[in-house]
Amino acid sequence: MELLYTVNPGIEDIASEEIRAELGGVTSFENMSGHVYHVVDNVSFEAIYRLRSINRAFILLFKSRIGSRTNDLIKLREELFSSLETIHYYITPYTSFAVDTERLGSHEYTSMDISRIVGEIIIKKVEEKTGIKPVVNLRTPHIIVHVFVKDENFFLGVSLTGSRSLHRRGYRIYDHPAALKPTLAYAMLTLSGTRDKQVIVDPMCGGGTIPIEAALLHEEAYIYGYDRNPRHIRGAKLNAYASGVYGKVVFGVWDARRLHEIFDEQVDHIVSNPPYGIRYGDPVAIRKLYRDFLDSTYKSLKPGGRLTIITTEYNYVLNKANYIGFRVVHKRTVQHGGLYPKIVVLEK
Repeated sequence: MELLYTVNPGIEDIASEEIRAELGGVTSFENMSGHVYHVVDNVSFEAIYRLRSINRAFILLFKSRIGSRTNDLIKLREELFSSLETIHYYITPYTSFAVDTERLGSHEYTSMDISRIVGEIIIKKVEEKTGIKPVVNLRTPHIIVHVFVKDENFFLGVSLTGSRSLHRRGYRIYDHPAALKPTLAYAMLTLSGTRDKQVIVDPMCGGGTIPIEAALLHEEAYIYGYDRNPRHIRGAKLNAYASGVYGKVVFGVWDARRLHEIFDEQVDHIVSNPPYGIRYGDPVAIRKLYRDFLDSTYKSLKPGGRLTIITTEYNYVLNKANYIGFRVVHKRTVQHGGLYPKIVVLEK
């Protein structure tokens, strides 16, 4: 069986490792492609739903090579028509569908051109097999057909996880205006190396995504979430309750710049999503916030403890962290909300 997963660009390796660990098989990916390719003998769909790092999963029905010129679409149309003989098993006259195309590389044609061709072929094949045309529904389709084109590589799969991305966990009763995707929260916890029995703190927890993901990941960790806005803390508690981890996370109203007043060299991991300067508006204010925050986290961490943050202010953070005495353990670029922040892991 061949599968294709969509993930946040920048965490393909983390998703690949989780997929292999949970489902077995062989995986491959290209960094910042937002996709992981997976070959496995057999797989439980329930196990796919338990993955914490993926957005969607697709069973691969067709893969080929495609040229970059518009005329190459003629050959693609012929190959698709002869290959999609079983598409009516997935898309019937009684299920609506939509085609979602992602394209990376330089091509004369557009993603819409490919989606149009794929949609036309699917309608013809289903009508040929059943005598009835399936319905196209671009807003709320029953089935999503995902096409991924990267340079000359062409993949087509049918969604195994419905139209809803798995990063939408379902526990977000309260939606923080600058909420972090749970898939990225999982990636940050993984990169930080959090474990059971350790103290894990998010001092700018907002709606509680990072503490909740930590509680879902670790049965016996000591997890704390703070925010200086009481409304966010109330929302975080609601989300924790909806996720089933209420009571496993201690939430409280507190200023992240004074974290050391609660924890004096007691924390194993601080994992957080501080405000981005791009969204904060005032570069002077954001730098002061980061400076005070970094000072306080250094005092709060145990020797060897780690601070993991996602930020667009990474140059300032790295310079300040080096001055304070942090050691840079890891850094990488990811895509989040149309921006390309870095996840930075610092060690005391």
